[in-house]
Amino acid sequence: MTGEFRTTKGWRIFVYIVSPLLIALFIFVGTLVFRLEPFSWLAALILIPVSLGGVILFTYGIGEVTKGKFIINKDSLSQKSLFWTRTLSFTEIKGYRTVNNYTNIFPTDSNKKAIQVSTYLEQSDQIVNWICNNFIELDLHEAIEEEQQILKNDELGISLQAREFKLNEARKIAKYINYIGGLTCVWLWFYPRPYLLSLSVGMIIPALAFISLYAYRGFIRFDEKKNSAHPSIIYGFILPSAGLLIRAVMDYEILEFKSLWIAICISTITLTLLFIIGTKEIKFRKFIDYFTTFSLAGMILCYSYGTYVISNCSFDKSEPKIFKSEVTDKEISSGKSTTYYLTLQPWGPRTETERVSVTKDEYEVTAKGDTVDIYLRQGLLKTPWFYVVTE
Repeated sequence: MTGEFRTTKGWRIFVYIVSPLLIALFIFVGTLVFRLEPFSWLAALILIPVSLGGVILFTYGIGEVTKGKFIINKDSLSQKSLFWTRTLSFTEIKGYRTVNNYTNIFPTDSNKKAIQVSTYLEQSDQIVNWICNNFIELDLHEAIEEEQQILKNDELGISLQAREFKLNEARKIAKYINYIGGLTCVWLWFYPRPYLLSLSVGMIIPALAFISLYAYRGFIRFDEKKNSAHPSIIYGFILPSAGLLIRAVMDYEILEFKSLWIAICISTITLTLLFIIGTKEIKFRKFIDYFTTFSLAGMILCYSYGTYVISNCSFDKSEPKIFKSEVTDKEISSGKSTTYYLTLQPWGPRTETERVSVTKDEYEVTAKGDTVDIYLRQGLLKTPWFYVVTE
């Protein structure tokens, strides 16, 4: 297959019609600043860069669809843009990866840049099929190599058969953990009944995910990589942790956060270090390793917060101290979920007016000026918390 391939005719017509209109619009936006009376430097600093950026962007778009081409020669590929041309001979091509609407062709030489093939090119389906038939799909190739490395590693099992068995077992375990973790998140978020059972499962599944990293060290990984031979338990950890966090924030009012944050920070740092040292998954050689570490710490922080608050409050058997307070205002917050709030006068250790969340039923039966009871408990983990009881 040889030839030169431009952007499809439909897209070229669309760009030729829409881009001039948008260019005119951005020019108009830029002139607005000179019509303001009095003249505003702040408006000029905002509108003029926006205007110039828009004009440059859509002018470039017109030039790109006019000059841009993908060229297949007998022994090389070329991508011609408005300002540059990239060429790779067939012997210089390492392989390709497909991401969304683009197929990226990578060179063996890391100093050279990849060539990008868009689905918006003429005959893009035939081009992609030709690429697939002539070059290596890197994700699949790397996954096969990665699996071979796992199976050759004597540290992961006494024989090839033992390593194959454990890898397949690890994949099943990771699959079940991720699947149950996702269901648990939905359970906690939308219908946490029976309440204590749903919370307990939410705390157990991330713990099992964490334990599986050690039980199947070298097989199961925390992070997820496309087409990796290593199964990942990231969803089994993060999804129920998110569900716990939602329940902790929505269902409980903490009186003092100092002891809570100290415990959570200690837990997050400890678990993150245990993961780094115990699994040796993160090598700290690339930027992505540091990003993964901070992401992991953030996920563990969510899990630690939800687990601490729920353990402290749900399993608290201490005798409550009861205070009374007057409702001064009501408010409903709507978004992805609806939250109901009552604004209360100072009570007990609270010296200022504050807004607390309540259930829909409690919100509806309470009016401004009503008096409510506030139950203050010590907390299982010695972090005081409270809840409102309407009369």
